Amino acid sequence: MPLDALCLTAVAAELRAAVAGGKIDKLYQPTRDEVVLYVRGQGENVRLLLSANSGHPRANLTTLNRENPEQPPMFCMLLRKHLQGARILELNQPPLERILEFRLETLDELGDRVERRLVLEAMGRSANLLLLDGEGRIIDCIRRVDGDLGRGQRQLLPGLFYRQPPEPDKLNPFTIEPEELRLVLENPLGKEWDKLLLDSFTGLSPLVARELAFRAAGDRERLAAELEKLKYNVKENGLTPCLLVREGKPVDFTVLPILQYGPETESRTQESFSRMLDEFYERREAADRVRQRGQDLVKAVTSARDRTARKLAN
Repeated sequence: MPLDALCLTAVAAELRAAVAGGKIDKLYQPTRDEVVLYVRGQGENVRLLLSANSGHPRANLTTLNRENPEQPPMFCMLLRKHLQGARILELNQPPLERILEFRLETLDELGDRVERRLVLEAMGRSANLLLLDGEGRIIDCIRRVDGDLGRGQRQLLPGLFYRQPPEPDKLNPFTIEPEELRLVLENPLGKEWDKLLLDSFTGLSPLVARELAFRAAGDRERLAAELEKLKYNVKENGLTPCLLVREGKPVDFTVLPILQYGPETESRTQESFSRMLDEFYERREAADRVRQRGQDLVKAVTSARDRTARKLAN
């Protein structure tokens, strides 16, 4: 599954504890859309992965070793110029948005202290990683956006002021007033409960919406109670990293134990959200690498076969 806003909220809490106040010692870009920061934190040295991969954007602490290219990409060199030795002042996340913003303090070419911001937009095909100056102008980004723009898209180019993506026209389930929540749950159109939650509230993934509806079992009061329980866990950092395993293989992950699938799917509680994301995506990426190599091999063999067939025909 893609990283949803609730899961990113839990990840952000973990990252604050590990990197806030820390200093960036090293910086690498192992792939076109992934950056790894080596941070000397308050208690220990950690590696922070920021991925703007359109298939699996995310942020998490990682223990996996990634092979770095011999020649650093241009974006990596730019980040090193601005962020090598920078101190992470704070980490912010707009409420229920898939955006993380690292506010950093560093030295410019003249030795003066200046502020920089590193923004990860972990939003599927629109995922991006941007470096901003102290005034909010884009210094550069992993994926520049220009040309014909569709509805709601923004230009993301060096020199432009950064604007966050437009907020969805939905309610925040954790700040809504009780009376407004009651009106929503009246469900005048008779929608399925999970569809009602997805259409009405921001920040809920389809999996979480289905789980809340499953636990409520069609009871409006129970559904309101489940939303209140989820609200409390978000506020108190009580979300639980759960890896869903089916036939011995991880198939999904989320922020609360999942009951809707029954005994055929195991909901395994993990040590941390970062460890869970590392394990889930490493297996998926390893499978993708094997599949890609297999396709490359088939293509090479097919080309050699066709070439040989033409030579025999001649």
